[in-house]
Amino acid sequence: MKPARRSACSTDDDKDPAVVLGDLLAQELGKNTPMTDDDWESSLYLDVAAPQEIEKFLESSGEYENGRWVRLPGAPRIASELNEPLCKLINSILEHLLPSNGSTSRVAVDTHAHHFQAENIQGTHRRCSPDIVVKASGPSFLCPKGSSLGFSNIATCFDTRLDDEAEDYTRHLAYSTAYAKYMFVHQPNRFFSRSLVITENRANLFHFDRSGAQYSPLFDIHDKPRTFIRLILGLCAIDERILGLDDTVQWSVGADGKRKRGTVKTFDPDQSIVWYDLVMDEQPFVRTSLRGRGTICWAATNAKGEHFIIKDYWVSGGQTTEFGLLEEVKGLRGICQMVSHEPSRAQTTDFRGNTDRFEQSAFRKRTATRIVMKAYGPTIENFSSVEQVLAALRDAIAAHKLLLSKNILHRDISPNNILLGVPGSDDGELGILIDLDLALRIHQLGAQHRADPKIGTRMFQSMMVLRTAEMKEKEISAHDYLDDLEAFFWVFSYLVCFYRADGTPAPKSIFQAHPQSWLKANPVEAHRRKLCFLSLRGIVCEAKLYMDDGWRFACTDLFFKFREYMWKLADRKEELAFEDIEGEPDESGPNKFASMLKDVDEHYDHILGLFDEALEKTREAAKATSFLPKSATQSESSSLPVSQTVHVSVAAPANEPPISPQRRATSPSSTNDQPTVVTPSPSTPSDPATLIVTSTSSRGSKRRSHEAELEDSPTQVKRQRPPSRRLLKATH
Repeated sequence: MKPARRSACSTDDDKDPAVVLGDLLAQELGKNTPMTDDDWESSLYLDVAAPQEIEKFLESSGEYENGRWVRLPGAPRIASELNEPLCKLINSILEHLLPSNGSTSRVAVDTHAHHFQAENIQGTHRRCSPDIVVKASGPSFLCPKGSSLGFSNIATCFDTRLDDEAEDYTRHLAYSTAYAKYMFVHQPNRFFSRSLVITENRANLFHFDRSGAQYSPLFDIHDKPRTFIRLILGLCAIDERILGLDDTVQWSVGADGKRKRGTVKTFDPDQSIVWYDLVMDEQPFVRTSLRGRGTICWAATNAKGEHFIIKDYWVSGGQTTEFGLLEEVKGLRGICQMVSHEPSRAQTTDFRGNTDRFEQSAFRKRTATRIVMKAYGPTIENFSSVEQVLAALRDAIAAHKLLLSKNILHRDISPNNILLGVPGSDDGELGILIDLDLALRIHQLGAQHRADPKIGTRMFQSMMVLRTAEMKEKEISAHDYLDDLEAFFWVFSYLVCFYRADGTPAPKSIFQAHPQSWLKANPVEAHRRKLCFLSLRGIVCEAKLYMDDGWRFACTDLFFKFREYMWKLADRKEELAFEDIEGEPDESGPNKFASMLKDVDEHYDHILGLFDEALEKTREAAKATSFLPKSATQSESSSLPVSQTVHVSVAAPANEPPISPQRRATSPSSTNDQPTVVTPSPSTPSDPATLIVTSTSSRGSKRRSHEAELEDSPTQVKRQRPPSRRLLKATH
């Protein structure tokens, strides 16, 4: 009997690591990951080395004799016996054939013999690391904190297997996907990654990009030594573009190994090349899902010192483009403003060879897009007073109405997509609505625009969107503006539950169990929990008991009236949803709610009026307090509403880093060189597809968070990103 292979996935229980990874990654790549044709791996990296140099290596290096790589054992007992000789072989190939410019290096390392900073798999006690990694230095690589080797400074990775395990493709794919996911997170300028699974005789290549994955059939590394050499050289290339990295994002590294400066190359509105400087103390926001939009947001400045957000993401074919919508909404108050865009920077078809033979469900082309936008304040969860948060919500709702006037529907209302306006902003721009990734033109509705619980952010989805999980497709109407207005209510309720009126985290209470229950992965269960929150009288008692005192003076009426109004609308929708309608529905579904949707102005005016009333109370209270002498304020504080004496317009100290009950704060000084990564937490949907690492972001590293796909989803640090943002599941 052969000894058990040491798992690259360490564990505290007896479950097969591949089973754990397979469960976690089932939604990450979809149901169908294609195998390529037999010639794909042989067609790659044809120019990485001159043919005569490869022949010279095979003839004179001593590594290949009599049709076999002589270092590799012919009959290893366990796969780990391959690690050391394979490392030596790879390094020999690199030393002889890989060009070096002196400032970069590539070295194969056995992680069984050297410490590698493995990554936790969300929701388990497991940590994953490849068997062999290629340590890399250069502009896009960075030593991980507390280690000299991790996913942030490797060019590629390899797993070793015994030949009789070689055809267990599902197992290999599970491990390789985990490694690729971590590489994309820690190397945010990655376009694609590739890795090899190698036995004593054979190998197959795995490729990952924002369309998902594909893998080659097994090939004999002894019969095809030239193919094997070219793959090693390509996967370890010095040229970062060949390696799968976006070379328009570059860093300069100091002698201490830390990044000193970063730049992004793009185009300005007149299509002239322009460079932006990365803000080095604001790390990029990184969407952790492997397949999907792969959103990265970089904080940057131009030559004048003006601040911008540069958003890189991948859009699928046939989808409404965000930059097209942003072009239409230029000049609208309360909506983020685009400066420039690059619509077609790369396509996933560029990396994959011939995809014509793949089933449609196995591959969907995505195109790299870059948008440069004006920078605003942080997300709404960073508020510091009642007036600030109410004004931000009010202006975001007004902005939503302006979008609707342009026949654009947002479809992803969440705290991540509502920013605070910059200090000194005028009314109308105290809250900024961002992220039109999922927005649609309501005059161009199709089947893909039906309400869908897989689109949006679960915690804030409307009851009707959740309800559609129980409905037949022909019964489902299009997502409409009432769904978004209801989402604003869930955002407000979430903030009231989890925060005090001065923006600091509220003490834990049973009241917080309600928004946490809205995160249920099962949309039917989430719908039932929201139904209870809107309809049960006991919620009124709980709110009065547990709502922070600072909210009560200005917001008690707002909360109850907003809740009552949304319940009336949701209840009416429920009635209409199951009524029979005459005629056949069109492509976008039955128009069951037409009788409600004609009252647009009434709906918006009523909700905006509630916020205006609450804002007036808040501002009047603040004025009353400001006119009182300091001694009078102190002596009479017990007789005044708490919001007048403590919470109204009282900003938290600038250096105060309050921590949400669901988030772990990390100081900027301890995270300067690490990307912001989104991770699930008690207050975020626990997506089985979301593997990830601990949050390592600094304050405000994104100023927006997103991407609302259950494929693509946060405990976040307040001053960073909300714990509410998470990806639901892959749909686009």
